[in-house]
Amino acid sequence: MSNMPFPAPSKPAIDIKSLVSALRTRVSWTLMRQSLKQEKLAVGMGWDDLLGNATQSTSDGAKFQNFLNSFFAESIVTGDRYVQIYQLDKSRIDNLCKDLATSVIKKSDFHSVYPLPIDGKSISSAPSDPTLCEVRNLERGDIALVFCSARSYDDRNTYAYSELPEHIKKTYGEINQLVTFRKIYFQAYDTIIIRKSLERIEVCIDQPKKASSGSIDTLPIKVLSAAALHLNDLVGVGAIPPENLFPSMGAMYAVKTEGQVKSLAFRTVTGSIKKERMTSSSIDLRDEKFHHAGMNALGNVMSPYEITIDWQFKLPEGQATVSLSALIREIASATPTLHGCYVSSATNSAFAQAINRVITYI
Repeated sequence: MSNMPFPAPSKPAIDIKSLVSALRTRVSWTLMRQSLKQEKLAVGMGWDDLLGNATQSTSDGAKFQNFLNSFFAESIVTGDRYVQIYQLDKSRIDNLCKDLATSVIKKSDFHSVYPLPIDGKSISSAPSDPTLCEVRNLERGDIALVFCSARSYDDRNTYAYSELPEHIKKTYGEINQLVTFRKIYFQAYDTIIIRKSLERIEVCIDQPKKASSGSIDTLPIKVLSAAALHLNDLVGVGAIPPENLFPSMGAMYAVKTEGQVKSLAFRTVTGSIKKERMTSSSIDLRDEKFHHAGMNALGNVMSPYEITIDWQFKLPEGQATVSLSALIREIASATPTLHGCYVSSATNSAFAQAINRVITYI
């Protein structure tokens, strides 16, 4: 029996090749591998092995297919996200939930194959503005609004001179290497999650690693503005600063039972800057001998500006990773700020629990 709290898919199973292809474009293999291990399914060497296992006409093949359908359904609202958090009063949250009951989702370019992404030929001409495609009921009365949009990033490749064909060498005879950029379009599934009982909303930007450093700050406002077209009580929310998560870094590090610290960047009381990262998945940086000795020598006083923490949750079972990364100049500020974090998880329950841990320490 599956021990992952995935909901049953609400739609008929999607063609398995299309499903794996869609997952491959939006989910890291690291996250997929962790989930396969947790499900006690064969991991294989990568996506091609996964497709091979899932297309078997055996009971194992059926298990893979059920898992992938559930995993994909969950990935629409989880996966790799950049998250900003807004606390709202109860009346506003109640109004949002009430209005969603009568909200109408208009058909768009994305609906023809939703929840799958539209094909590569069509995506470049699809709307770049966030478009509401689904309103999904989650656990504990929470609600997710899913907004699709077409985005792009530059795929950069570098070729040494010796790798170039002869006609290119003749054209660019004086160069040492050639750098190319190719624009890659993809479909983003951004979400706004309404946590009814916690009286907050989370604005979650999909696949943030594909966004430029400048756009990651503006995308949450674009999604909020799109949501405000459907929900009047979200009008003006974007003008309010999101929750300041900066205090969470030092506070979570100080609690040795709070997840596993995988990386840390900090300034010491002696004026040096340190960046440390664990290569083993089973060791907490707090317990690593070199780091532990150094912290003891400094009286366990330091000023962190980046941290990555893993959690393994038991009730319900799941795994999540959170990274908080501020500009180094913030540690010298009287009021250091950080208005978002990066969250990676395969399930909504683990996703929510990880954010709860961060919020606990602000």
